[in-house]
Amino acid sequence: MTSRAAAILIACNLCAISLSAKPFTLQAAAMGLVDTTSPAPTGPHIDPSKPTNFYNRLSSNAEYNFLSSGKRTFGYRANYVWASASQKHSVQLEVPVLYSTASKHTGLGDFRFRYYWIPYRDYSKRPGALRLVIDAYLPTGSYTEGLGRGRWIFATGAATAFVFGKFSIFPALEYLYSTRVYEAKTIRPGISDLHGYVIQSTLVFDFSRKSYIDLTPIFMKNSYSHDGRNDFVTEGNYLYMVKKNKLQVGGFARRYWRGRSSTVRLSVRTYF
Repeated sequence: MTSRAAAILIACNLCAISLSAKPFTLQAAAMGLVDTTSPAPTGPHIDPSKPTNFYNRLSSNAEYNFLSSGKRTFGYRANYVWASASQKHSVQLEVPVLYSTASKHTGLGDFRFRYYWIPYRDYSKRPGALRLVIDAYLPTGSYTEGLGRGRWIFATGAATAFVFGKFSIFPALEYLYSTRVYEAKTIRPGISDLHGYVIQSTLVFDFSRKSYIDLTPIFMKNSYSHDGRNDFVTEGNYLYMVKKNKLQVGGFARRYWRGRSSTVRLSVRTYF
């Protein structure tokens, strides 16, 4: 037998094997013995525990506020986050709808707008990131009805990151400016224009890829929360990822220690 004839014979045998196997595969698939579907892509794991990571999401929050005067407000706060594909830019908007127990009124609270820029991020190094921010509260809530602060509040500054495995630190320094309270009938030191600064550091511990806790001690110079005097604030979150990269639930708490006011929230975050 020549080499050409041998090659033709081998090719014919391979075709016969392929044709005989195909009906069996189709029959086995019909009987459920063979899984012919492609595995669904799970996508990369997102890590919202780091304040220098941004993802498109909507956070729905049930909120209760205990004010220093004994007044209360409660309601709903929506927080929408847009993040660029590169995660270098993020725009965040908070819209609260509150009820005041003192005035018996329901309405919009103060909107909050934030823009973040991350020019550098590499968690394998220390520092591991640089974050720049413009932060603003808009006086959309009525001051006289107890739904808002009645003043514009602006902050701008920078934060960085130090990651040590499951534990991370994110120190930040910001300049803080608050306008006078426009709805106030008389001007006193606490409701006039305020210039100050904010020093804070967010401490994060990751229990697992699904859950983490963070705690942020904050010092505010000339705080709007304490009649223009200094204030010390602590706030924290616990969040748990119920569905990978899609659904997260948790709680938030904040205390202005000298301003003597507190906030608690229960939240559901949906990622897009």
